Amino acid sequence: MSGRKFKPEISDEACKGCLICVYTCEKWGAGILKESEKRTPIGGVLPEIAGYCTGCRWCERTCPDFAISVEEVA
Repeated sequence: MSGRKFKPEISDEACKGCLICVYTCEKWGAGILKESEKRTPIGGVLPEIAGYCTGCRWCERTCPDFAISVEEVA
C-alpha cells in the first residue's frame, strides 16, 4: 500500500461512540484513531483521526453501525 493515501471518514450521526474502531486500529491498524473530546447524543465518545491512515480498513470492517469508511485519496 506504499505511495497510496487513505482517509477515514467518520459519520457523527451514525456513530454511537463505542470506540470499537479505536481499539481495532490500535491492535491491527496504524493506531491513528483516538478518543476525542466530542460526545454522541447518548454519551458515547466520538473518535478522531490523529495520524496517517494505511488503508487497512479494519476500523471500517469492525464498526457495528457502519459509521466509518476509508477512502483512497489522490
